[in-house]
Amino acid sequence: MGRYIQKRLLGMIPLLFLVSVAAFALVRLMPGDAATAYLNSINAPVTEAALAKVREELGLDRPAIFQYAAWLRHVACLDLGVSYMTKKPVFDQLMLSFRYTMILTAMSAVWIGVLSLPLGVMAGRHPGGPSDQIIRWLTFFGSSIPSFWLGFLLVELFALKLKMLPVQGAETWKHLILPSATLACSYIAMYTKMIRGGIVENAGRRYAVYAKARGLKKSTILWRHVLPNSLNPVLTTLGLSLGSMLSGAVIVENVFAWPGMGRLIVSAVTGRDYPVIQGYILMIAAVYTLLNLGMDLLCAAMDPQIRFEGEER
Repeated sequence: MGRYIQKRLLGMIPLLFLVSVAAFALVRLMPGDAATAYLNSINAPVTEAALAKVREELGLDRPAIFQYAAWLRHVACLDLGVSYMTKKPVFDQLMLSFRYTMILTAMSAVWIGVLSLPLGVMAGRHPGGPSDQIIRWLTFFGSSIPSFWLGFLLVELFALKLKMLPVQGAETWKHLILPSATLACSYIAMYTKMIRGGIVENAGRRYAVYAKARGLKKSTILWRHVLPNSLNPVLTTLGLSLGSMLSGAVIVENVFAWPGMGRLIVSAVTGRDYPVIQGYILMIAAVYTLLNLGMDLLCAAMDPQIRFEGEER
């Protein structure tokens, strides 16, 4: 196990290097100019002399390869640079925004666990029955509706008409309910379908039939044998889902003015704030990789039959 973890962590180095190259190249290929965006943000006249001065201050007058080398050298020391717009360290800004995004993601994960598991079990226990049909229609709706449209619907219903919940901000726990529910909706539908399909598939396998022939109760077969085997694919994709939730929170955070990484990256892209954009991409890639490693280890802990390549070698 230790060798496997070490191998995966070392494998992150070339991956993050390639991500850094891609991030640096992509932001330079974006339409617009960082110097012009900076002058516009401070309401300064955009002249050739002003542009030349700003480019020199930001280091944009040097060849791209030298800019990348300088940035990579600082990244190796966990220094992601300074924001063009706020003049604050990028790492500090990302950490502050990341905290809010993680709170939003964690609450969304609670929604997913609380709803998808019982719905999937209800549908899987009686395939083709009324409850299964209703849940399948609900999951179809949940996986089809765009998150921004669902967000506006929830705002219209619970904030504007019923006046039960606040629309924007992050001052109290009530501000977390609508954005987390919006972010979780499509994942609830996805995992409900996965759990339902896993239960239907595993219920017809030999071990389940044998357990039934031995006289075990249906509930015992379901909770002790069928459901644990049905959750393995769910755990495998959970890391991917958490990573996509972090990046997919961009739309939700902007709809509800949630001060997370989504709002930060949108303002950075609008202002051509290269250090923030590059740091964001690099951080998302690192978190995504670590989440997948964590899910692999969790699957191994729950299923002793899983063997890692590192252990076999």
